[in-house]
This record gives sequence, C-alpha cells and structure tokens, in this order.
Amino acid sequence: MLIHRLATLTGLAVATLFLAAPANALTMAECSTKYNAAKDAGTLAGATWNQFRKAQCGTDATATTDAKPADAKKATNTTKAAAPDDSTAKGLTAKECSTKYQAAKTANTLNGMKWNDFRKTECGAAASDDDTVPAADEASYTKEPAKPTTAAPKGVTFPSAISPKYTSETPGKGRMHTCLDQYYALKDANALGGLKWIQKGGGFYSLCNAKLKS
Repeated sequence: MLIHRLATLTGLAVATLFLAAPANALTMAECSTKYNAAKDAGTLAGATWNQFRKAQCGTDATATTDAKPADAKKATNTTKAAAPDDSTAKGLTAKECSTKYQAAKTANTLNGMKWNDFRKTECGAAASDDDTVPAADEASYTKEPAKPTTAAPKGVTFPSAISPKYTSETPGKGRMHTCLDQYYALKDANALGGLKWIQKGGGFYSLCNAKLKS
C-alpha cells in the first residue's frame, strides 16, 4: 500500500514539473532567430533582447545572462555560443548588404541614408571602408575612367570579358557593371589587395576597365 502511494506521489510530482515548464521554452539559437525575425519585421514594440527572451522564449525571469541575440544567419550555426553585440553581429557580405539595402529602399525606410552610410551603419562596414564604390543598382555610367598609371597589386584578378548579363548594354556601361560585380566578389573574398574602386593612379574600376578593353 505504501509503495503504491509513493508511486502515485512520484507521478504527480513529475506531472507538476512538466506542466510548470513554459510551453514556449526555446533554445538560445531558436530564441535568437525569433528575435531577429521580429526585429526585421519591426514588431518588437521597443522590447529589448532580455525582455523579449523572457516574454517570448520561456526563459526564467530570474535568468541573469545579458547576451545579445546572434545575427539571424549566424544563429543557425550554433546553439551554445553566446551571441555577439548587435554592432558586431552585422558583418554582412556585400551581396547580403545590397539585398538589405534594397529592402529598406523598397520599404522607404532609408530616411535619406545613402549606400555607403547604410553599409557602415547596418552591415558592419568599417569607417575606413571604400566610399568611392556605388551600390550595384545605383552605379551610373557617365564616362570612361582615367587610364591607370600603376599596375594592379599581385593576386588581384579581373574579368576577361563583359559578363553575358550585360551584353545588351553599351560597351562602356557593360564594362562598368562587370567590373563592379567583380569588385564586390573580391571584396567578400578579401582579395582586393588594398584597391579601392576609384583612386589616384588607377583604382579597381580603372584597372578592370583597361583589362576588358585590351
């Protein structure tokens, strides 16, 4: 009889603990992803990371961690590492930043911010980053760049022909867009060798344009 009662009490205790657990308890990675989605959608209503975590992810209100959520793309790669601060979690590739910029432009939320300012504010670009390069969709061809007077840094690669997707454009415009695509690809690969898009003596655009014309 005593054994039966003990078994019953044990079962009740387990059931109580199960019911007490929050229904929306999420892992740190899951909560981070949910937070970033709400942030991008503009539905945080002013809630900070820790407030969101406690309200939406089933985190115990007495939790003391102050970790910020990881960038949405990085959160899927780890479930244990503490997420970095928002200011350092924004390190996006040029392509990702361009996509984000276009989304903000379409949503009319740039508030007058230009491409290079947006890159530094929203994508983690350094303050010393190249300010001479335009956004891929905002580059306008006006005239040929100056002929380079210096050689390209060793290891920097240039396209050998205008990209097929730009063959319907004028030769000058096609070269510009082809060079711009290559510039951003090398930038993401950290393979520009210190070249800026435009610089004295021959920036990437000038060197690339000369290569395509040769």
